[in-house]
Amino acid sequence: MHVRDLYRKPTVTVGADATLADAAALMNKEAVGAVEVIMHAMATSTTRGWRHLERYAYVERDYDEVWSWLAGHLSSLGDPLPGGGRSVELRIRPGGVKVSRPVRLRVHGFIGGDQRARAALGWADAAHPRAFPELEAELEIVRVPHDGAPFTQLGILARYRPPLGPLGALGDRLAGAEVVDASLTTFLDELAEAVGNHVTPPLLAAQAEDSASGEHDDNPNNRRLFLTVDGLAVRRGGAAGVCETLAALPGVARVSLNPFSGLAAVDHDPTRCGLEQMAAALDEEAAGRPPA
Repeated sequence: MHVRDLYRKPTVTVGADATLADAAALMNKEAVGAVEVIMHAMATSTTRGWRHLERYAYVERDYDEVWSWLAGHLSSLGDPLPGGGRSVELRIRPGGVKVSRPVRLRVHGFIGGDQRARAALGWADAAHPRAFPELEAELEIVRVPHDGAPFTQLGILARYRPPLGPLGALGDRLAGAEVVDASLTTFLDELAEAVGNHVTPPLLAAQAEDSASGEHDDNPNNRRLFLTVDGLAVRRGGAAGVCETLAALPGVARVSLNPFSGLAAVDHDPTRCGLEQMAAALDEEAAGRPPA
């Protein structure tokens, strides 16, 4: 079934001053059927010799605080190894079985900007590098637009090569992909947990002040549409990608998204953009194609 086939229920449009809390309250009532739900495919692809994977986690912390703390944390994680990199214990549970492997982690070129920070990652099994998948990745730290509490997206855009040539490719199809997926998810979860433990959450008063100081929408035609987006941990581009795609549509003035609930608020001019256009754009973006 195509994603747009899910949009048969009436659209929820309210005044632009409505809040995400208002929509959340609506969704908890029996009228939940009035709110649209978007589902997207997992961001996983395969090319010859290399497998590609994207995974995301989210923290309720300010972006500037998160990326600056992670820059120092990743450079001191584990113990230094001869020949470069640092030794890190990778703990995963594929199929419910606990596995721990020593990994040589390399972090290069941590660069931070106003909205996005990036660092190159690489890891290989420190004891038997030829017997386990080799991984190259980019760590992305991105501010997620949200009215109220600040959210930051932690993402890994990775490609890995199964070991042992054709035999390794066969093993990857059987079990290796699960191990790599579990390792990326565990690594991100541990980073998110570390951020939550060490980065101080902003004061509620500061959050309210930041929200009140945001751009004011003077267009009387604008309405606020609420929709939910599922699978933000595995969806191509994550929550930040959803916001960027929606914000680029004509007639969209503002996008706010809570990545914990997947609930997005889109202030838009319904004479220029509607639910069908939003769904089509999100379909195209999730599939890795530019919107038409």
